[in-house]
Amino acid sequence: MRELIRSYELSRRLAKERIHQLTKERNMLRKNGDKAQIEELDLERRIRLLYTEHGELAEIVAHLTGYAKKVEERGDT
Repeated sequence: MRELIRSYELSRRLAKERIHQLTKERNMLRKNGDKAQIEELDLERRIRLLYTEHGELAEIVAHLTGYAKKVEERGDT
């Protein structure tokens, strides 16, 4: 169970890192006035999807962590 939680936490961190990368790229393109490139790369949609994925992964981690704690409290490990 702990390995599964670690795997989801890693995925969540990677999604957050990608959000930062894409946001940085989008901001740079905006600064340079290259809105066409932002649209071509579909950065707004990609960033939104990553935020959704990040939130879902956080919920899964919280649920699995809570479940693992309940199992440990019962002594079913």
